[in-house]
Amino acid sequence: MTEASGRRSIRRTLLYGGIALAAVLSTLLAYLLGVFSEERGDIKADDVCRSLPDRKAAARIFGSLLPRAADYDFVTTSTPDPDESYINTCSVMGDNNQRLLNLHAEMGVAMPWRQWADHNLPPTSGKVTYFDAGVKGVSTSDLAAIYVPCYSSEAKTKQPHNLTVFAHATEELPGSDSENRQKLVDLATAFGRNAYKEAECDLPSRLPD
Repeated sequence: MTEASGRRSIRRTLLYGGIALAAVLSTLLAYLLGVFSEERGDIKADDVCRSLPDRKAAARIFGSLLPRAADYDFVTTSTPDPDESYINTCSVMGDNNQRLLNLHAEMGVAMPWRQWADHNLPPTSGKVTYFDAGVKGVSTSDLAAIYVPCYSSEAKTKQPHNLTVFAHATEELPGSDSENRQKLVDLATAFGRNAYKEAECDLPSRLPD
């Protein structure tokens, strides 16, 4: 083999190798971007639980927050009596009936907020931060919870009662930590406004407008 033909052979090898590498990288990128994943289901306002006042806005948040699924189903469980038994839950289910997120509001006897945060919230992960809403707002990478003032003296027990309200992601969320936290806070706040109204609370909610 002459020196010139040897150089041509090397160039062809490098060229074909580069093309093959580009194809592999393109396939990997497409996979990471979800090209080969199942089609993402649409979430429409009419699908969303009625306990979220602005269902159109909630549908947009869910659509950008939740993990990919072919279909989403919203399930409401409620005991909406305006007393100590008040409870309301909106669960978002994905493929194979997999629970993706819970919105939950429940009445309970008022207690110091740190005790509430330690004993009345679901297991969570990530750094804990706080925000101004209700008595106190608690945020992590998969949870936003608000302790909402409700009754100065509940009718049956004659004790002050507050609402525990939270948005809790039970599967890993695809977005950034800061974006996910804000969207969970927005959902918890909206859900809390409805619970406060539905429970006929008499104390100022201290929820942001």
